[in-house]
Amino acid sequence: MERRDYLEREIEKMHAVIQKIFGLRVDKPEEARELISTEMNLYFHVSPPSLDAMSDDEFVQYIHPLKIYALNFLGDLLFASVDLEKPLSTTDKESLRRVLIIWDTWELKTKTLDWEKLALKQKIKDLISPSESA
Repeated sequence: MERRDYLEREIEKMHAVIQKIFGLRVDKPEEARELISTEMNLYFHVSPPSLDAMSDDEFVQYIHPLKIYALNFLGDLLFASVDLEKPLSTTDKESLRRVLIIWDTWELKTKTLDWEKLALKQKIKDLISPSESA
């Protein structure tokens, strides 16, 4: 019971962090980036540049042992790190591609389909795929 209470508190903290990041991203993007970096180091012992440097195989091996709530948080952190209202850099597109990998892994592990994430996944796919019109 204590473990469950602890996990629930941790998940609540994670949701609060994500909400704060989305709030900061508009007015204080540098502060949002710092918070994302801090949370990644705190929970995952990895920095955003370290994640960026991983090959796809290394990345999949890295996320595979993560617990379900940690996968969800990492995916949300990476998603929050990209401002979809601005033109996407190559790094942004790579981060979003990895968000898709994380969310797909989460779906496989939980055997759950999240309709909100499904819509976000389609939006991400549309944003990162090369434009078909020339």
